Amino acid sequence: MEPTTTFGGSAVLAKYGIAIAGFGGAILSLSFLKGLTRKQAVAAVLTGFGCAYYWTAPLAWWLGQKYQMPTDDRFLCGVAFTIGLLAMNIIPGLKAAAERFLPVGGA
Repeated sequence: MEPTTTFGGSAVLAKYGIAIAGFGGAILSLSFLKGLTRKQAVAAVLTGFGCAYYWTAPLAWWLGQKYQMPTDDRFLCGVAFTIGLLAMNIIPGLKAAAERFLPVGGA
């Protein structure tokens, strides 16, 4: 019965590890962003965290299949951190697109 308990504990730690790694990547991404308001910074962190949390499993599965990599807890946390860090481009990209297509000064 001990392996079942250990496996269950490992699964819980892996899930928290993914959340912590994704959040850490999203927070670290703020050091690369300039000129964001507080709301935009919060939105960037939430976007990075959400993307990392929900896209880690599918992306890790795809990478594991394509490159014959083991999808252990360390790999999952690394993928989550990377997604959290790179998802920072979503908010500034949307901001730039909105400024490009919407009038800025009122017409």
